[in-house]
Amino acid sequence: MHQILKHMRGFFAALCILILCLPAAYAQIVYREVVATGNGGDPSAAMIDAIENAIGQVGGMKMSSATSMSMSEVTRGNSTTLEQDFKQNIERLTRGVVKSYSVLESGTSPGSGRSFVKIKAVIPTYKASEQLKRLKLAVMPLTVVGSASSKPDAANFAESVSAALEAYLTQTRKFAMIDRRYSDSSNRELARVNSRNAPIEETVKVGMRVGADYIVLAALKEFAAQQVQQQRVTGRVLSRMSAPVSIDVRVLDIATGQIKFAQTYVNPGRLHSNMSLSQYAADIGSDIGQVINMAIYPIAVVSANAGQVTLNQGGDTVQVGRVYRLVSLGQNLIDPYTKESLGQEEKEVARVEVTSVTDRTATAKVVTGSLPATVKPGSVLARVLPDDPNLALNVQVSLPTLPGTGNSVGAGKSKSKDDEDW
Repeated sequence: MHQILKHMRGFFAALCILILCLPAAYAQIVYREVVATGNGGDPSAAMIDAIENAIGQVGGMKMSSATSMSMSEVTRGNSTTLEQDFKQNIERLTRGVVKSYSVLESGTSPGSGRSFVKIKAVIPTYKASEQLKRLKLAVMPLTVVGSASSKPDAANFAESVSAALEAYLTQTRKFAMIDRRYSDSSNRELARVNSRNAPIEETVKVGMRVGADYIVLAALKEFAAQQVQQQRVTGRVLSRMSAPVSIDVRVLDIATGQIKFAQTYVNPGRLHSNMSLSQYAADIGSDIGQVINMAIYPIAVVSANAGQVTLNQGGDTVQVGRVYRLVSLGQNLIDPYTKESLGQEEKEVARVEVTSVTDRTATAKVVTGSLPATVKPGSVLARVLPDDPNLALNVQVSLPTLPGTGNSVGAGKSKSKDDEDW
């Protein structure tokens, strides 16, 4: 028995390898009770198999083939019983991966002569954050291609754009943002957490890593930062920065590789005299983030009264003083060729100016037009003004159904919740 317990330490050290991606914020440890069956050449091998199967039901843990072969060699030819000291040492040997267990049934299979055991085990795991129910999005590091690759400042500029884009999309609170820019650092931390001496509360975090549903890919194609001399009528010569930029942006569905969104962002780069390149890059990242967010989750009116509306977005993504068009959604439109949704009809009903912003919402006053007598949450959207040069889309993007809007009847069929509409 002592020899079996000794070798089980190595077995369970290798057992805690998990298969998904990114720790969830605000997750908490919970205990699940599972029933599992194991088979083996003797009772100890059957017990090890049962415990592995129990852990696998909860955290997706798996044992390496090398460890499995090693354990097979150790247990072959030995016999043991499910003694009390074996049971009491399970939690210690598994470093808490198995909190406790009880044997429901054990014996030898007729005919094969192999041992089997059925157990009920208590396994700790992490309860995922509610935020992981959102669309999971990852911003990949901006690549530098074409003529931009020869520019000395292009790499730092691209990094600043990536950081601002990721920050903007996080601020919208509409996505579960998955890190891809500092994955090496998080992997090193997970390796430390998964070490032999880490407590179980830390070890089970490894099982909370999740993958992205969509990834944002961007490539900096053109970038030429240079000082430009301008002579005023008075004869005074001013020096200012010029940095024209062209960036290709795509949003890809990880599962299928389908391009869900594509745009080329172009900025002539006539910087104000007091604007730095880093601030310029941050503004571009925010602009691209707003275009992506507006295409997937346009800002919606969630309440309205006495010439004032509340929008479902705040933080740094909405600025006081900004004016939006309010559009009322009509029937769903269907493309006559593809039979796919083109989104809903939109009719401008008013314009509003943002007066205050919180971390989650914004308040705006009606400056022109009027709202419908009854505004159902999500039935009126806030669109950027058409003369905003930074936010003009070069592609047509159909929009998702917003909570509370219900299904509208289009030209050919009714819209179901399962339709892909962006």
